Amino acid sequence: MADAPAPPTLPPLEGWVRVDDATDRPFELGPVSVVARTVVYEDAAIRERVPATADGPWRFLFASRLEIRPHTPPSKSLTKLVGKRASAGFRSRLEARGFSDVRRVESRTLRVRVGGGQRDDARDDDDRSDDAGNEAEADVIRYAATVELAGVELAADAYLAVTPVDGEFRLTG
Repeated sequence: MADAPAPPTLPPLEGWVRVDDATDRPFELGPVSVVARTVVYEDAAIRERVPATADGPWRFLFASRLEIRPHTPPSKSLTKLVGKRASAGFRSRLEARGFSDVRRVESRTLRVRVGGGQRDDARDDDDRSDDAGNEAEADVIRYAATVELAGVELAADAYLAVTPVDGEFRLTG
């Protein structure tokens, strides 16, 4: 897609391998559209230990950058709408990866650090400030599900965060 947003910025992910980088247009109505750039990572160590007979990767991490076009700044109502659509898509993604009995069990709003994804640990603790420009509110939803491996049903937790950042939205899960 020629007008693809840049991939979302994440902190270093030791032990995780990027397995997908895709751009799509999940919503379009008249002049309004949403363009999403999504990167997906798998836990390399887990993948090596899981028997080849296991259906697909079941430990994964994704991050999406959503741009609404024409540009529409995030608002409470828009964030709620994006969260509702993202929640339905996340649940479908879990089911497509072999999770069953996926259910929403908890949601909360958390303050999160946003930005370049890397922390400057060389600074003294006294020099660190909680600059509000580097923080945002993320709506975080926890799901419970089950996944079967070698005939054994395992309990699993999954999380989805929807965060308005710099006039766009970030989805992570």
